[in-house]
Amino acid sequence: MTQADDVVSIRKLSVDSVDKSRRIRLPGLDPDAFRHPLDRRATRTLQRVPGFDRAVAKYIEWGVERTQYVENTASGVKVGPRQLPGIYAVLREACAVLDIPEPELFVRHGPVDAYTAGHNHPYLVLFTGLIDIMDDDELLAVVGHELGHIKCGHVLYGTMARIVGGAMGVGLARKANAIVGNLAAFGLGAGLAAWSRKAELTADRAAMLTVQDPDPCVRMMMKLAGGATRWLDQMNPDAFLEQARLLDDMADESMLARFHRLRIRATGSHPLAVERARYFDEWLHEDEPRKILGGTYAVRAGSRRCLACEKSARPTERFCGVCGTGLAVWTTTA
Repeated sequence: MTQADDVVSIRKLSVDSVDKSRRIRLPGLDPDAFRHPLDRRATRTLQRVPGFDRAVAKYIEWGVERTQYVENTASGVKVGPRQLPGIYAVLREACAVLDIPEPELFVRHGPVDAYTAGHNHPYLVLFTGLIDIMDDDELLAVVGHELGHIKCGHVLYGTMARIVGGAMGVGLARKANAIVGNLAAFGLGAGLAAWSRKAELTADRAAMLTVQDPDPCVRMMMKLAGGATRWLDQMNPDAFLEQARLLDDMADESMLARFHRLRIRATGSHPLAVERARYFDEWLHEDEPRKILGGTYAVRAGSRRCLACEKSARPTERFCGVCGTGLAVWTTTA
């Protein structure tokens, strides 16, 4: 089977065989089942930085996340069954697929962007600039990406990284500025930024598992890189993926090109746009996404899996939703 055939098989498994209104649910899915190896490695590296535990403790103690929550409640629109119900339906669908509790969701006027915050009480923020250029499946990919951060435990470190990077500087309380100073003193700024870039690669995988079609995910990345409302119908995802190969060719040919790419990488909180798409495309050519969508994946401790057909289910279910096998043949997977 060729690499192209691999991607087609993922699409056929997840889209042709399942109505989009009833995507495959992934109960009990362990985040390590799809976590990018670079994310795992960067997290270990960050946690070994001297002073990191102390900085995290101060962040929680000073309650910066509460300040941000109040700001969003005061300045945004809280999504729910009676407020922007179409966007709320997207949130519910993504939560059902990834098997995570529903976080709060706010819509705010702003750029083509979205983020997740709130270590103890996670919430999502979507900006109007992003909503305006995404179709329904692409918006589901965005929400799935953000929920991936929650599922993988990225929220605390990610919020700290945004504060250090200045992305959330406007409207923060004075204690947030004090935290920035402390983090700088601990030398954690660069470590948080490097970790954040790797965490995005994992969240992109969560987006695909949510939408269960690679195409909207690539379109979402492309529009985040350079979507313009007037020209959206002329944007080409295949051409966007080809940019990554061109960038690699440039780096192979020129030491100066390699230096500039390294410089750009080191200053951002996200991976380079086309490299992010390339990492995602490489994952599609592995067995992992197809196996997960087929029901073969590691489950969290306390989750149940049917011994008869190997499908996962919630701990509270008494019968397998696929083959109907009873509780006697369920097992808890640690």
